Amino acid sequence: MNAERLAHFRECLESLATEIKAYLSSSKESAGVVELDTSIGRLSRMDAMQNQQMAMELRRRKKSQLLQITNALKRIDQGSYGQCGLCQQPISEDRLEAFPEIVTCVNCA
Repeated sequence: MNAERLAHFRECLESLATEIKAYLSSSKESAGVVELDTSIGRLSRMDAMQNQQMAMELRRRKKSQLLQITNALKRIDQGSYGQCGLCQQPISEDRLEAFPEIVTCVNCA
């Protein structure tokens, strides 16, 4: 992969990391503890708890993706970005465009 393409993927990864960090900082309240006061009914409380769990899971996935992005940026610095972590073959650029943080090629995935 040439230097121009690596710069493109670095820019994509850094942009994605910025978006995820912004989401994580703005979504702290939605994953907070559901207050169990008596003013809401049981179904409303259950709905609030379900929304909380969904927000927590989305935050967990975003944190995982941020870690993958950080690792991808390290691979760019080390010169191994774009190589499958299992078979060491090149990952197609179409796959990297869709998932710039990906570690495996289609065959190994």
